[in-house]
Amino acid sequence: MVILDNFPIWAVYVGLVIIMLAVAEAGFRIGIQLQDRSGNQGESKMTSAVVGGMLGLMAFLMAFTIGIVISQHGERRGMVVEEANAIGTAWLRAGFLEEPDQAAARALLQEYTEIRVAAANDISQYTATVTRSEEIHNELWAIMEENVDRGNDTDIMGLVIESVNDVIDIHAMRLFVANLRLPRILGILLFLATMLSFMLVGVASSVDRKRDTVAMILFALIFVGVMIVIIDLDRPQEGLLRVNQTAMSDLLRQITPTGQ
Repeated sequence: MVILDNFPIWAVYVGLVIIMLAVAEAGFRIGIQLQDRSGNQGESKMTSAVVGGMLGLMAFLMAFTIGIVISQHGERRGMVVEEANAIGTAWLRAGFLEEPDQAAARALLQEYTEIRVAAANDISQYTATVTRSEEIHNELWAIMEENVDRGNDTDIMGLVIESVNDVIDIHAMRLFVANLRLPRILGILLFLATMLSFMLVGVASSVDRKRDTVAMILFALIFVGVMIVIIDLDRPQEGLLRVNQTAMSDLLRQITPTGQ
């Protein structure tokens, strides 16, 4: 559903409701035409069992899809906490370095946290943040290499290097998790199946040749509402259901010197 990322979530909701109502109306008219052709007024081959079976299949498909996007959303949330812990550990262990390396490393880790929190709140900064993050990785690693070259290869230095390496590794893992999306084929299948369900409901409702407009609108609002939850959860850091960044924000507060 990447193509839907170009539109705000409210516009997607309104658009899908309109589309589904239009499809239901098309199904209603098709049902009337089928009755007129068969000559059997008030009868339809589209039995409630067929419609019920299709809606049951849709419920299963939606439950399966929601399970996938919730799992991906949970992984993103977990990676935020894991990254905050890794950065915090690296910041503490940087205290074992001698000046000016200690101040330089901690300043870089503070900037690293700041830009990642900012990118989480503004997706437009994503590309610039990734680039700067990798630059900070290189600068931190250069400090580690300089210390080793000067003969500082103690066990404590090994712990500092390990913590910096963890920050770099988790960066790659977080990028991977952030780019996890609902498989395209599943999104297309969900959309087409929903349209078919509304068409069948429209055909079935044409038996008495009277539109139940209120019921159809309520059905569309609720049905599409569930789809919007799936679409919203599938967006990495947009929409209403965003990944909580409290762990990173708390870390930034802790490592920012008083007065800054």
